[in-house]
Amino acid sequence: MRKSYLWAVGIAGVLSLWMASPYIMSAISGAPHEEATETAGITGGEAVAEKPVKLFRVRTRDFAAQPYMAAVTAQGTTEASAHVDARSRTNGIILTTAVKQGQSVKKGDLLCEIDLGSWETDMLRAEADAVSADRDLAATTKLARQRYATEAQLLSQRARKEAADATIAALKLERQYKKITATTDGVLIQKPAEAGTLMQPGSLCATVSTLDPLLVVVQVGERFVPYLTEGYPASAKLATGEEVKGTVKFIAKASDVATRTFRVELEVPNPGGNLRQGVSAALRAELPPVQAHKLPGSVMSLNDAGEFGVRLVNTDMTTQFTPVMVIEQAADGMWVTGLPATAKIVTVGQDFVKDGEKVEAVVDTADAAQ
Repeated sequence: MRKSYLWAVGIAGVLSLWMASPYIMSAISGAPHEEATETAGITGGEAVAEKPVKLFRVRTRDFAAQPYMAAVTAQGTTEASAHVDARSRTNGIILTTAVKQGQSVKKGDLLCEIDLGSWETDMLRAEADAVSADRDLAATTKLARQRYATEAQLLSQRARKEAADATIAALKLERQYKKITATTDGVLIQKPAEAGTLMQPGSLCATVSTLDPLLVVVQVGERFVPYLTEGYPASAKLATGEEVKGTVKFIAKASDVATRTFRVELEVPNPGGNLRQGVSAALRAELPPVQAHKLPGSVMSLNDAGEFGVRLVNTDMTTQFTPVMVIEQAADGMWVTGLPATAKIVTVGQDFVKDGEKVEAVVDTADAAQ
């Protein structure tokens, strides 16, 4: 026999022994042979286990709620609590101005004095007319009693007497108008009128601003306005270094159309007027403590409705999207409300699962903000 046939027979024998080795070993050990195939359903009256479904693996981390002192913060400026324009109510030329710009004034202090002009001669004429009218009224009254004067004549003389008295009253009032005084305590902010300025009714003499109390005016976002009420305590730090405390005096009922923010005024005491208006200020109003979670921004996601929130893993290992409200953002995370006291949050893979889907949760051992 040729050598090539001998080699072929030998190789075929070795392969046959190798393929039959499981059966030989099973026969030697006495253990039954198991098929490697997996079937579903019932075969030969016996139930066969279904192939297990592979779950999506996500990383999770437990976050516990903590007491958090939330605060409403906003940027703004200081403003005077009142601005009063002192204007002329008569004609004339400014004779003198009694105060300088920036000077403090009290209610009743003289601001501008207008030249009397021909007032004195006008008053003398009016007084003479009044005396004449009084005399003629007395004479006409006497004649009317004796039926030598008609009732119409008597009424005419009474009207003349009343007109003379009204002219005198008007001149006295105009004399008062010649002196323009401050109607409130404050600081003279603007003084356009100087000696020699021609004044007419409505001309501006000076503007007095009330700086005690002072206002810190800010624009607060619509999300935080519900937390504030009139009378609520707050503080502000001015760009000049001062820290002041006061109470909320005013909250606008309508928002700014462009920014959707609301005007809020904080009233602070300013004895002596040392604090100035027009200074940049940062308002801070501490809110009552709330239970909140501090989370890293990486765990946040959006649902199909555009809501901002996180994905939780329930006790049955199903996932659930839960919206949250961000109450403050910090450099190392953000504080949110709306979660249970202890929340198992998906930190990796939250965008690849949906509500109600079972997952395989693996504890995330990486450092995360608590």
